[in-house]
Amino acid sequence: MSFEIAKAGWLQRQSSILRRWKKNWVVLYQDGSLKYFESPDSHTAEDAERMTSCQQILTGTSVNVDNTPEGLGRTCLFSVRFKDSTWTFCAESPDDMRAWQVSLEQFKAIAHRPPNMNVAYPTQQVAYAYPGQQWYGSHPPQYVVQQGQPGQVTYVYADAPRYYRRGYDGTDVAMGAVAGAAIGSMMWGPLLWW
Repeated sequence: MSFEIAKAGWLQRQSSILRRWKKNWVVLYQDGSLKYFESPDSHTAEDAERMTSCQQILTGTSVNVDNTPEGLGRTCLFSVRFKDSTWTFCAESPDDMRAWQVSLEQFKAIAHRPPNMNVAYPTQQVAYAYPGQQWYGSHPPQYVVQQGQPGQVTYVYADAPRYYRRGYDGTDVAMGAVAGAAIGSMMWGPLLWW
């Protein structure tokens, strides 16, 4: 996770159960994480969401709230709706609300870019030329042609490397358990004969 901050500041947040307004330190990170804390010094977020799960950002009168914080109007409200929750905030001024809206919209647009495509490319048959020899086949080479004396050609077949001796069938685990049981019982032997 990237801890580079894109935007941070104090916002009033409406609680989800009692619908009361509480002042929180809200942070939007460069990786698209939106978190709110009790204070700027808090190390643990009270809640966190990713902008990839953001469905809608509402502002002003389109935000569904019954009351606003004292001294602040509906023009300072904005709401961020995620797949499983909705966070409602109130900024200190309409300009601050607009700045938060623009930042959140930018990260929402970045979060919904098309996914990267992983394409499996076929192995290529390539000829590598080195002084006095040529390699034919994919990496590692299947055979090497070495040019020696004029008119003399030597073919050297390079077998594919073997990375394992046999397939995994579970016998190694069973043999380890048997060996451990045998050694353990031998260790108890002297104590049982006293």
